[in-house]
Amino acid sequence: MKKILTLLFASAAFLACTDDNIKEEQDFSNGPKVLGFSSNFESVAYFEDLGAVERNFPVNILGNGNGQLSDTDITVTYEVDAASTATEGVEFDFADTSGMVTIPAGSTFGMFPLMVNTGDLNPTEKTELILNLTTSSEGTVVGAQYNRLRIVFVGCQTQIATAGSPGSFTCTIVRNDGATVVRSSETVSLVDINTLKTTTTGTWAAGTIAPDQAYNFIDICGDITVPVQGLCQGYYSNQVYGLTSDGTDGEVDDINNFNATYEITFAAGNRQYTNTYVRN
Repeated sequence: MKKILTLLFASAAFLACTDDNIKEEQDFSNGPKVLGFSSNFESVAYFEDLGAVERNFPVNILGNGNGQLSDTDITVTYEVDAASTATEGVEFDFADTSGMVTIPAGSTFGMFPLMVNTGDLNPTEKTELILNLTTSSEGTVVGAQYNRLRIVFVGCQTQIATAGSPGSFTCTIVRNDGATVVRSSETVSLVDINTLKTTTTGTWAAGTIAPDQAYNFIDICGDITVPVQGLCQGYYSNQVYGLTSDGTDGEVDDINNFNATYEITFAAGNRQYTNTYVRN
C-alpha cells in the first residue's frame, strides 16, 4: 500500500483547496458505462524520416456502471477540434476515416489508429491534433472529464540533457506561500524521448522523505509539461501535476535556463511550486 504524505498547516487559509484545475471524481459504480481517454495528452516524437508509422491511442471504458462488460460492440464518435494546429496530409493521415472508434464486445478499450508522417514533423515547434469524443452507443456516455485527447507531434529534441550526460543545475524553489529553497546541485537526467527527471520535488532535500524524490517532466520544443504522477515516483499516493491544460507548465529559455510550475495534493490543502533551473 502506498503511503500518503500529509502536511499540517498553521493557517486556516491553507485548509481549503481553491484550485479550479482539480477535477471532481465521477461515481462510476452506477448509471451507464463511462467512456473516454484515460490520458488527455500523448507526445509523438520522431527526429528522422522513418516513413509513415502507425500509432494507436486507446479509448477506454473507465466505469462499467453495472460491473459487466458489454456483450456487443460499443462505438464512439469523434471530431477534430478547430484549435488543432497539425494538418492532415502533413504530420498525419487518418488510418480509418469513419470518424468512429469501436470497443469490441467483452473488451475494456478500443484503439484509435493514426498514421504519423515521421519525415514531416516540424523541427522547431510542436503541432497538435486535438480530438473530441462526441457521442457513443446506447447505454454508454462519454465522460465530460475524459472526452479530449491532445496528440502533440514533436520534431525537435530536448537539449536540457542527453542520454548518458545529465545536466547539473542550481534550482530555486518558491512555494505559493513564499517559502523559498535553493538547491546548488540538482541533477536533471534524460529518461526517455524528450522526457526528463529531476532530483527533488517540492522543498524537501534529497533522501529525506523517499528513496527517489524526483518528478518527471516533458520538454516539447521549449514548452514544459508536468504530467500527472505519484509523488516521489509513486512512493506516496499524493499527486504531482502541472496546472495548465495546454502543456505550458514552464518553458525553456535556452539550454542553460528553464522553469516548471506544478502542484502537489495534500488533504489539508494543495501546494504549488515554481522551480527555476540555471545550469552550473
